[in-house]
Amino acid sequence: MEVGRAGEYLVLSDLLISGWVAYPTGQGVPYDIAVDIGHRIVRVQVKSTMMPKSAGSMNRKTPLYIFSTKRAGKEGKRKYAVDEFDILALVALDRRLIAYYSIWENSRDLIAIRVPGIFYYDCGVKSRHFEDARFDVALKTMLDVESEHSPAGER
Repeated sequence: MEVGRAGEYLVLSDLLISGWVAYPTGQGVPYDIAVDIGHRIVRVQVKSTMMPKSAGSMNRKTPLYIFSTKRAGKEGKRKYAVDEFDILALVALDRRLIAYYSIWENSRDLIAIRVPGIFYYDCGVKSRHFEDARFDVALKTMLDVESEHSPAGER
């Protein structure tokens, strides 16, 4: 099964059903989906996994979905450039869940997302929740940060 393509189609379906104008991109483009928000195109990079990492494989008591967010291509041989995409869509295919994050919300090489329905203690690695990571929230964060960093004449 093509894990990456399955994740891309799930994200595309989610965006279209939610009312966004979204399109898949072609091969060789550094992002997977383009979303037309009216005044610009938002570039979405999709990362997918089939299942969470087991607790034992990470020296943890609970499993997590782990996504490498700074590397591209087969086996992560290439690092993403800062300006290659705007939003990350992280997909858990086994549960058909998607977490969206503005590129500005991630400074680490990995994002850990908790498996819904499992009890976690509030300690250790900062992990996130799928239900908190909607596209509209990521988009607002992205636009707010860009607005703060643009010259006064461009606001």
